[in-house]
Amino acid sequence: MSFFRQLAKRTLTALLPRHAIVSRGAGPGIALTFDDGPHPDHTPRLLDALADAGITATFFIVGERGSEHRSLLQRIAYDGHNIGNHTWSHSEPRETSARQLIDEVRRTRDLIEDITGRECRLFRPPKGELTLRKLLALRQERQTIVLWNHDTKDYRMPVGSDAIIDWCRDYRPWSGDIVLFHDNHPHAVSAVEYFATQRPDLCERCLTVSELVNSSRSGRSVPQSVRGTLCTGS
Repeated sequence: MSFFRQLAKRTLTALLPRHAIVSRGAGPGIALTFDDGPHPDHTPRLLDALADAGITATFFIVGERGSEHRSLLQRIAYDGHNIGNHTWSHSEPRETSARQLIDEVRRTRDLIEDITGRECRLFRPPKGELTLRKLLALRQERQTIVLWNHDTKDYRMPVGSDAIIDWCRDYRPWSGDIVLFHDNHPHAVSAVEYFATQRPDLCERCLTVSELVNSSRSGRSVPQSVRGTLCTGS
């Protein structure tokens, strides 16, 4: 993310009501997030890895992919993960009007709520890009915009490379981190499996985005394993 995009993100976060835009949590714990799925091969393997590691996470799904793989949305919800909205088609942000964006948000939200029976208020814009007009429209839709403060860039990694393992080894998490992965690529599975075997302390600190945001908002207690201010790696 460029310097100017980072500056704009920080400025908007400061000006808007608290939790209108979230790029990291203020409470203990960290959130692993997965974009662009569900994928018929990678997402089931990722769900298995998360279950084995005892991690609950957050999936930002593309509506048209969710409509093709409804059983995966049901499983994501059944396994205790958050499901967020990542538009219907993941169209190029600069070619999508505010009206088109809101139409896609509504269509995806209706799909998620119909399949899971749960309210969907978390939204992540494709590429993290929003105009002021789109931002205000999303606020009218009562969407909490979820960005991130760590981007693995796993979508750029060659299949079969050790790049994701190198990233996981170097990652030094801090409380409130929101980490971006993609479950339409195979690397997220490798990352979770690495955390499970090599950094179990990190797994114990993982929360969904809703848990991360709500614990910092309300001051409510969270599991003992995620208390503290620093998440140390092994």
